Amino acid sequence: MSPFPPGRGLLAAEWTKLRSLRSTPLILAVAAAATLSLAVFQARSAVRSWDAWGPRARTEFDPVFGTFTGFQPAQFAFGLLGVLAVTAEYGTGTIRATFAATPRRGRVVAAKLLVIGGIALAAGVLLAFLTFFTGQAALAARHLDVGLGDPNVLRAVLGQGFYIGTVALLGAAIGMIVRHTAGATAVVVGLLFLSVIVLKGISNSPALVRWAPGVAGEGLTWTTFHDPEWPSAGFATLVCLTYLAVTTTAAALCVTRRDV
Repeated sequence: MSPFPPGRGLLAAEWTKLRSLRSTPLILAVAAAATLSLAVFQARSAVRSWDAWGPRARTEFDPVFGTFTGFQPAQFAFGLLGVLAVTAEYGTGTIRATFAATPRRGRVVAAKLLVIGGIALAAGVLLAFLTFFTGQAALAARHLDVGLGDPNVLRAVLGQGFYIGTVALLGAAIGMIVRHTAGATAVVVGLLFLSVIVLKGISNSPALVRWAPGVAGEGLTWTTFHDPEWPSAGFATLVCLTYLAVTTTAAALCVTRRDV
């Protein structure tokens, strides 16, 4: 008999599955290395070329957004983390044992999403703070750095961590719907990187393009400058929550209504 209450035991089981995957530490390490190295590269590039920049480029320079470009590859890494956390179990067939142990599949879905989302959010926020401090340390050479107490800065750092957690949950939800690693990964890539092209093809209206997840993710990290064509932080948060609501609801329906 489990030493944990049913809910806690299920969460503990999902945590064990996630940390036992070989891909989990590798994905997190790659995401961290890419994000931090690109933050340093972008910051040093700005420091070196600052004197050659015109007035407009200097006005539009955002010391937080400019050093967060490494989150472009990181969002794919976290999306893949969410996918693999689900599809690995389907691929090995162990999902049958999970459903046999917990016939109420809705609880399984909730536990998976809570564990994956919680770990991804914690890792994303930690990585956002590390990236921020690393990038600002490099920008300090020309006094271009900002602090967490400056306007919109803390919101942008936390917003980037929130977005990374959102992407991992999207990957997990899509993994539950598709159930195959390659197919789910293709959907995640399309949603994160190709949706902008598709939405622009449908209409040149900025209002429609703002609904692309990647655009919303960038809208969360503007601080000192904001392009009017990009979504506000509030609207970007709404976009993320909308995608989460739709995909997790669809995932729950797929899991509970299928035989496996």
